[in-house]
Amino acid sequence: MKKFAILCAAAMIFIAPAAMAGHHEHEGGGDKKAGMFSKHDMNGDGVISKEEFLDAHVKRFEVMDKDGDGVISKDEGKAAHQDKREHMKEKREDHREKMKERKENAADE
Repeated sequence: MKKFAILCAAAMIFIAPAAMAGHHEHEGGGDKKAGMFSKHDMNGDGVISKEEFLDAHVKRFEVMDKDGDGVISKDEGKAAHQDKREHMKEKREDHREKMKERKENAADE
């Protein structure tokens, strides 16, 4: 049980920055927070149970544990962090491109 608590805490450390990010709209124009909430509300009852919460973190842990040995090494943690940074960089570039297209389209009208 102690190991599980430590693993959950480690997973939350890597997830916390995204969870604390400001309000943004996701593709399609909806509220990103609502989208994230519904993603974790697996049974659609409007609340996230402890089981649903832990399940999401276990899945994140499994993604981070690249070699599947049941622990996240510093190298795996760094790699997961770098993967997240690269993913966010791609999203920012996509967003910039969409904004550029919108400006060009608005100027043409």
